Amino acid sequence: MSKLMKASQWGRREFESGSEPDNRTIKRWIENGLLQGRIVDGAVWVCSSEKWGVNSVVSQAVTRLINEA
Repeated sequence: MSKLMKASQWGRREFESGSEPDNRTIKRWIENGLLQGRIVDGAVWVCSSEKWGVNSVVSQAVTRLINEA
């Protein structure tokens, strides 16, 4: 697993300004397996390598290949 980042920061990075999902939505995506991340003491953290719209397995494989080069 890659490093974790705050869900709000990840939302700002992946979505257009004004269209960022709520932290509760991101938390639900993590709980439902749509997004790789962790919930620690109620705080929502997303793996920094996650890209919205890209399957987590594919994203992890690409990151691994990039790091090997």
